[in-house]
Amino acid sequence: MPFADFFDELGVLPLRAIVFQSLLLLVAVALEAIILRQRLRIGYRPSVQYAATLNLLATSLGWLTFLSLEPVTPEPLRTQIISYILFNHFYLNEWAGNLPIILVMAGIISFFATLWIKLKALEWLLKLLGITPIEEPEKDPILSRKERYDLARRGQQGKGTTSTRTVAVLEANAVSFTAILLLLLLRNAIESTY
Repeated sequence: MPFADFFDELGVLPLRAIVFQSLLLLVAVALEAIILRQRLRIGYRPSVQYAATLNLLATSLGWLTFLSLEPVTPEPLRTQIISYILFNHFYLNEWAGNLPIILVMAGIISFFATLWIKLKALEWLLKLLGITPIEEPEKDPILSRKERYDLARRGQQGKGTTSTRTVAVLEANAVSFTAILLLLLLRNAIESTY
């Protein structure tokens, strides 16, 4: 039986984590494709392709970073991480009190790292495809306070130096991170009732 030998050599395969990661990736791609399509004014197909490419790259780099940092983490923290990934709960040890702070910091760091990766990847992807993004012309940066107030009141704020592409990726990343956080909280709430 070659499959039995294969699974014996494989060891522990976190199928629940893989399936849940795939679900989160599908949700992120769908939400980000909607926002990229609206903000960048591109078609359905390119927006889904861009969102899928950016998310797969960010997820792959995230897992590579995690797997390279995991061996150098302290043993009690490593136990907590592996316990959460495999069994969706934390053990009570000396790191249990610090876990909320560590999780918030890890979330903030991963948000900004993912945002940077997606911005750079979109820039490289557009260069690779030979697409030059059309940036909106910059408005006159020297406006009086009253002029800026009037523009803001009418909803015509100046773009400044922030490109439409950067704002679109930031908004898409924020929406997908929020949806993923809500799904994780929902999963924990459902599993804690059983």
